[in-house]
Amino acid sequence: QYLNLDKDHNGMLSKEELSRYGTGTLTSVFLDRVFQECLTYDGEMDYKTYLDFVLALENRKEPAALQYIFKLLDIENRGYLNVFSLNYFFRVCSG
Repeated sequence: QYLNLDKDHNGMLSKEELSRYGTGTLTSVFLDRVFQECLTYDGEMDYKTYLDFVLALENRKEPAALQYIFKLLDIENRGYLNVFSLNYFFRVCSG
């Protein structure tokens, strides 16, 4: 799927290219956090970073996946989630 997402065939994924992952329902706010927290090269994601992302999303019950997703959700780097952090993501979903 990585090669199918890589529309410009440069071997890296931009936010726009990654937005087509799965059913294409990842929000721009979530994708922004992925690109803020994950290792990128000039704002693009390499294959290893993509694999980490996919494994976390597809194995959400695994401890390593939960840590990965928690790091994305913990926008204030506090070690816990508060109402502000959750609203940051869910306000986009509601409207």
